[in-house]
Amino acid sequence: MPQPQPGNGIIATSSTKLSIGDTWSNIHAFQVFDGGITKSQAMADAHRYDFVWGSSKTSAWKSGNPKIVSSWYAPFDGDFTTQHGLTWWTANYPSWVLYKCDKTTLAGMDGLTNIPLDISNPAVVQWQMQTYAPHMTAGGYDALAEDLVGLNNANGGCGVWISGVWTPRFTGKMVDDAWSQAVLAWHEYAYAYLHSLPSPIQLGVNHVPENRPYGDPEEITLLNNVDFVDDESSFTDYGNGYASSAKVQLIIEWMKYIQGLGKPYIVDEKWNTQSLTHQQFDWSLGTYLLGKYHHASVFIDHLPGYGYEYWYSQYSASIGHPCGDMYPDLLFKGVFYRKYSKAFVVVNMSSTSAFNVVLPLPTYTSIWGDTVTSPMGIGPDDGGILLTTLNGCL
Repeated sequence: MPQPQPGNGIIATSSTKLSIGDTWSNIHAFQVFDGGITKSQAMADAHRYDFVWGSSKTSAWKSGNPKIVSSWYAPFDGDFTTQHGLTWWTANYPSWVLYKCDKTTLAGMDGLTNIPLDISNPAVVQWQMQTYAPHMTAGGYDALAEDLVGLNNANGGCGVWISGVWTPRFTGKMVDDAWSQAVLAWHEYAYAYLHSLPSPIQLGVNHVPENRPYGDPEEITLLNNVDFVDDESSFTDYGNGYASSAKVQLIIEWMKYIQGLGKPYIVDEKWNTQSLTHQQFDWSLGTYLLGKYHHASVFIDHLPGYGYEYWYSQYSASIGHPCGDMYPDLLFKGVFYRKYSKAFVVVNMSSTSAFNVVLPLPTYTSIWGDTVTSPMGIGPDDGGILLTTLNGCL
């Protein structure tokens, strides 16, 4: 497997009409949904973002930033909209509706009301593309933002009814090779179809690469048939807490690999809390910066969550570009560093231990404006983004 190297100048090379911009220098942000954002707010703030996941205000965002990439949201393994209910589907394409193994319950889509479909049927993805790609083109979208993309059968899909006869498609179990192969075939077709349009459309996925070990061949196959990845689990475990040291390191391996393909990795840092502490923010921003190369943006939110702006002045900090990969502290297990040309990033991935760490320079300014001197104390599950006016690469 090729090992991507930082600083190699790789840029996105897909045939799509736009690509998410180069993120090599400083901090890059993206926006998740925009239902709670007015058109005037989108126009005014569009310059802040590289990308909007699931936009309903494409023209407003593009008025403020012609380079912004906007995407049309849909769950990949079902009807892309809710305009067709179960009655319509059973009347028109009854053999496409996917059920669980009790042969009655729809293979639900993580709370969404879209009708789940049999993705192992090639006619399904053909219908999805032919039906909805024209809507994306007409709406001025640059990408399809697919939800719920996983190589595991998380929704328990099992079978379909064909002319009144129950026909198994999958096992209904979480680990299900038939499901994995159907997901891969679906994306191979959709990727080629959307790229072949007169005005090509990118294919992005809400997907968690770290659910598979680094180098997993099925994961690699999937990544070869997408344009960008939005990792909704990321470094906060879907907003439920601080990811383990092992998970953080695995995410960063996948981040580096995917960016090395010239494809963006979007760090979707949810927090299921009413506000953010400095520790939560420093953890999210610090872990993102450990794995950012030429193609990585970040979104850090708290409740009420998606659809609103969560812009922090700290995103404007001048941190420069990475000097190399992250590296571990030789004495303190779980502490990792990364040098930027104008900053030093420290993350303590230990969930139990605090440390006093020696910094490369005697004095820095924290991203919050405080003076930080070496040695610096750092608690469990915490980070620090330390700014300098000197050459941070030394």
